[in-house]
Amino acid sequence: MGNRFLFHIKERFFKYFFIVQDVLFKVLRFFSTVCNLVILVCSFLFVTLLVARLGFNHHQIVQDNVDGLVRSIFVITFLAKYLHDLVNIVGRKMWARWLDYGLFAVSLLVFLANTNIVSIPLLANSFLSGFAAVSAVLGFILISDFYKVSKVVSSMRMSPPVLFAFSFLVMIFIGSGLLMLPNVHMGQISYFQALFTSTSAICVSGLSVIDLPSILTFKGNVILLFLFQIGGLGVMVFTGLFAFAFTGTVSFKDRMMLKDMFSSDAMSDIFNFLAKVLSLTLLIESLGAVAIYLSISGSNIEDPVFFAIFHSVSAFCNCGISTLPDGFANHLVVGNNWLLMSVAILTTLGGIGFPVLIAIYSTLRNRTLHLLHISVDRRSLVSHFGTDMATHIAVIATFSILVIGTLSYYFLELDNTLAGGTAVSRWVKSFFCCATARTAGFNVSDISCWSTATMAFMIGIMWIGASPGSTGGGIKTTTFALALCSIVSFIRGNRYIEIGYHRIGFETISRVLVLVTMSLLIIFVASVLFAFLEPDQNPLHLFFDTVSMYSTTGLSLVGTSNLQMPSQVLTMVMMFLGRVGPLTLLSGIFVSRKAKYAKYPYKNLTIN
Repeated sequence: MGNRFLFHIKERFFKYFFIVQDVLFKVLRFFSTVCNLVILVCSFLFVTLLVARLGFNHHQIVQDNVDGLVRSIFVITFLAKYLHDLVNIVGRKMWARWLDYGLFAVSLLVFLANTNIVSIPLLANSFLSGFAAVSAVLGFILISDFYKVSKVVSSMRMSPPVLFAFSFLVMIFIGSGLLMLPNVHMGQISYFQALFTSTSAICVSGLSVIDLPSILTFKGNVILLFLFQIGGLGVMVFTGLFAFAFTGTVSFKDRMMLKDMFSSDAMSDIFNFLAKVLSLTLLIESLGAVAIYLSISGSNIEDPVFFAIFHSVSAFCNCGISTLPDGFANHLVVGNNWLLMSVAILTTLGGIGFPVLIAIYSTLRNRTLHLLHISVDRRSLVSHFGTDMATHIAVIATFSILVIGTLSYYFLELDNTLAGGTAVSRWVKSFFCCATARTAGFNVSDISCWSTATMAFMIGIMWIGASPGSTGGGIKTTTFALALCSIVSFIRGNRYIEIGYHRIGFETISRVLVLVTMSLLIIFVASVLFAFLEPDQNPLHLFFDTVSMYSTTGLSLVGTSNLQMPSQVLTMVMMFLGRVGPLTLLSGIFVSRKAKYAKYPYKNLTIN
């Protein structure tokens, strides 16, 4: 009897316990939903107020009211964010939590400095109570929750290629809206001009229908810098890094997209890879900015620090946009060999591809540690250039193109655009023109003065473009190298392409064939359309500009501002296709999801 009573009591206890647990779980889930909704609303209000604060001219009273609203939004966001995280802290990776702890410590100081909960005069009168500190911390808080947006986007029924293209479209329209703000430009600018400029920046092309140096203000140049920085690295790099940094995980769709984007074979350690990409980008751009700043010391360039940062990022991202009216042909920097070499090297590093840069970094790091007698795995001392075929091909192809291109430009233009300079300046200018003509598009002279042979040669350089996984465009150096190898193998009667001790797979060769054919087809169709829309223009110049658009180079013989509006629309389409990649976009849209089990007999056709 006593056992039955105890069993009955225990059964009722566990019944009520699970009921209470279920109710508590529902309450906490509702609380989390409310917090997420509050953060979402605060994000929208903060972005709106920030745009209004920085993009429009206000009376001091209105500006103070906006600052007060931003502080109120910060307090609400702080409470919603960290009450939500306190409830959901279990299950998150430890190192991801440490990032939250660091952000929480800074946010708490700003929170105390802007509220009267605890009176701390030292904090209340410090820079932590200012609009800049509040906006910065609030921005970081919202960025730390940005992974929730990426999870929602990743859950959409979109293939990774379509999602990749969609991210660029979203950034293009956001950029066009920012460029329409009154404080961003000097005078009137149409939305179409802002849309074209945003497209050119995001697609790292550099073409423009307006004179950017004379129309954009300092804030406009800052926005432009962020646009081509995001466009050069890719939107998914930042979303993937934020998601992994604050949650410790990335969706499988994002992994696949980043794998294809950077031409990597394995993306198991995704955070390590993304961290290296961002770290190397910041390191190279910082060193490049220092080199550019030192090269222009003593000149009359206005705001040399921003000039160095802007052109370093523009060069590494292979964008080709300059704050000078005539680019590097401007009288303030003309003949500056150190500046040209710095920009050319930055362009080359940005176009060689992140897998190659990471291989160079890993090799130098491990060998330096070994020389310093610091313990390092023996296997890591082996050069990546000898083990990774893609890296090996990219380095050799890039080096060959730079050498052949520099020599060709020098001898083709020796009595033309290179006449009159010193021997050193001629070689530097030749290297600069070859390096930037691949995908960057900086100009150091009037390219309309090039000889016809030079134009034809540069068309080939632009069509090849940069290496896979880089900030540049074109069909890529590895594609061109494999196409040449397939031609040589076929002529010699070999059925397979063998490089080193490896045989190239049929799938890779098929992809090379499709990329080359599709690029030529798109360029041909676009050239015909441009010839039809612009009958008064030189056909060779139109063809040159068409290849430049597709390869996101940015050089123009016709002048984009001289084109009619339909041609400018076609230019935007070509820049977008060149940046996203037609094969990536079309395969994501038209890929067949039906498995085919039937196999048909082979049939050889007579083609020659």
